[in-house]
Amino acid sequence: MGIAAMTNRKKVTPVYVFDEHNEAYYYWHEAKYGGYINEPLDLFHIDAHSDMMKIDCIQTSIYFPNDSQVSYLEYYKNIAKNEFNIGNFIIPAILNGLVKNVYFIFPKWKNYKAKRMKYNVSSMFGEGKLFKHCLTINKDKDHKLFQALPDFKYYNYFFLPIDSVPKARKVILDIDLDYFACGDSNPSHMIFELEITEEQFDKQEIFLQDETLKIAGLDFRFIEKNERFYAHIANKREKDESKSYLPLKPEIVFEIDRLITTLKVRKIRPLVVTISRSCVSGFCPKDYAEFIENELLQRLLFLLDK
Repeated sequence: MGIAAMTNRKKVTPVYVFDEHNEAYYYWHEAKYGGYINEPLDLFHIDAHSDMMKIDCIQTSIYFPNDSQVSYLEYYKNIAKNEFNIGNFIIPAILNGLVKNVYFIFPKWKNYKAKRMKYNVSSMFGEGKLFKHCLTINKDKDHKLFQALPDFKYYNYFFLPIDSVPKARKVILDIDLDYFACGDSNPSHMIFELEITEEQFDKQEIFLQDETLKIAGLDFRFIEKNERFYAHIANKREKDESKSYLPLKPEIVFEIDRLITTLKVRKIRPLVVTISRSCVSGFCPKDYAEFIENELLQRLLFLLDK
């Protein structure tokens, strides 16, 4: 919900603690506004979930307009609240120049394999509303397309455990409490029903062959009831995403210590820290969150003490 300023010998590092993870997008902008982020930084996203869902379009540009009727901070607070959800707020921050590369640091109880990918993102005409992802284009040949995508950016996306993080980086340190204790609460359970035409229903196989659906992060199911036709739409689940992990307190303390010690030994320098409780969504049970938050904040002092 707010900021805790953690003081070390040289300067103050802002630590923002809030309810749900899409709020991080706003607090990164607040850190930029306050002079803590002056260049794109690597994002250390420490979470039980990647939150890297690709968003297709929004109504409000991610770029602050010169003629805005509200302040810079109010503008981005509204976007974080109204345009993004807990699973799609990271990629827009790449276009905004807040994030350079994404390191999704997953907990040991997740059955993920370490990997690295190179992706790209852009918006049509650089307007920050209609997004394009993972395009295969040639800068030397596709001049007109690049003119239509002036904010085109490449980024590296890493899946890795905490023991494999790189050394000596200035980062945005972004932590979800469900990394330490996670309940089986999945937004993928939410299904949206959209009525469609009979022609669209009949052509569902053609629709599902569209290559762009593979990166849209959505599942589609088509049904007929009472002589009317519907598409059921839900977010895709990550592999093993619904698994719960509710350890005892000593195990949680051990993992917090391991996280902080590893970051310290590898000389990771957070310029800003964001922490999501994730209780409203149910990913971190409330009876765990208060304990984890207190233990984590105490140990962050060790990491931030230069």
